[in-house]
Amino acid sequence: QATEQATEQADEDIIKLLEFCKIPRSRSEMQEFMNLSHRENFRVNILNPLIKGGLLKLTVPDKPTSPKQKYYSENR
Repeated sequence: QATEQATEQADEDIIKLLEFCKIPRSRSEMQEFMNLSHRENFRVNILNPLIKGGLLKLTVPDKPTSPKQKYYSENR
């Protein structure tokens, strides 16, 4: 039960994040929006899976580590 609730909450948070990213956002803006302070944890557990899953796109796809990189979700 608790795990199910945690998963549902995580799903809702991801949906809110994708909605927030309809306008291209930086990693730091996304972290602040989700109230997460640990950069590596955010990158590994949230950002990279969303990019690999095709839910987030990069504004500078040929330079994934660019300091000017922003991420966006496509309007569905």
